[in-house]
Amino acid sequence: EEKQTKLADMALMSYVKIIAEINKSRILAGYRWHPGFQYRIQDFRVSMGFGLHHGWAIEGAIGSEYKIDASYLSPNVSVTAKLEAATSQFKVWMLLSHSMVHKCSHEVALSCRLIDHVTVSGSRIPMRVYTMDLDTRRIAVEEKGPDRIIRNRFKIRQLREVRKGEKMAEDYRVWDGMTNNPDVTKMRALFSEEFFQRFHMAYRNYEAGEWLAARDMLFTCHYQPRADIGRRLVQSEADWPEDGPTVTLLKFMQQRNFQAPSDWPGYRELPE
Repeated sequence: EEKQTKLADMALMSYVKIIAEINKSRILAGYRWHPGFQYRIQDFRVSMGFGLHHGWAIEGAIGSEYKIDASYLSPNVSVTAKLEAATSQFKVWMLLSHSMVHKCSHEVALSCRLIDHVTVSGSRIPMRVYTMDLDTRRIAVEEKGPDRIIRNRFKIRQLREVRKGEKMAEDYRVWDGMTNNPDVTKMRALFSEEFFQRFHMAYRNYEAGEWLAARDMLFTCHYQPRADIGRRLVQSEADWPEDGPTVTLLKFMQQRNFQAPSDWPGYRELPE
């Protein structure tokens, strides 16, 4: 059980570090100023979406005598793919299922935000969906590459095994590595405790079917506290907060004029 918890924490942390490296890369940063991208997409940045889920899968080899790859077959694999695809809907870097969050340690799980309750095609069981909030705009592009590049595959494998042994040691805690990581600290600095509390209250009203109350609270879900919160008149979508999950829930409820159906079960079907 402890090993599974550590593996779950490490899986989440690996995605967080990948996201940081994507935004620190000099090579990928070069695409931000590509004329073609600038013409079509304002403030273009290379981005990726990640889905994390926990469950069983069957591993099988497919291919030919020239090339063989491992393939994984399971409804859980399909759920993971659906989560990855939905990151663009919620405008977040990653989405985690409740089964994945429950496998994480208490400290790591608390760093994830519950943002929706959905069903996905291929699974009839409703699933609560979480994200880890990251503001990559605070990550600076590295000015130079690594001082030393190791090309010997055997040496690379040795170093990888050493790092793996260090991470799997009993005294290593992923949460400590996360809180002490300067990139993680920068990417999490934007989000205030007040923002998380307001969104949590709004989400509880949304799931309970109190959509007008949820709407009014979501209107106040700004990353940093504002002096005019609750007094500023929201007249259009331009006045909505910038938070992706907040906007997603508001748009969904807006389709029904912020009135929950009489048979609202507390979850919705995640659109493809």
